Amino acid sequence: MSLYEQISDEITLMDVGEQKWIGQDLPLESMMAVVLMLKELDEEKVIKVRRQNREKNTGLKQIDRVLVEKL
Repeated sequence: MSLYEQISDEITLMDVGEQKWIGQDLPLESMMAVVLMLKELDEEKVIKVRRQNREKNTGLKQIDRVLVEKL
């Protein structure tokens, strides 16, 4: 199962109104693609991106997890 399928399945299994952090177990390199995928789902009104958390360890301030709400 690909990473995108896994995240899509997680979102599908969420209840309407439920909020969940996505990406806390993923490497930072994968998160760039995941963020783009989540933005597409946000535009399609499947989810609402509530918050993007940025890491502080590398100094690059990359997004390391995203809080989403199922619509």
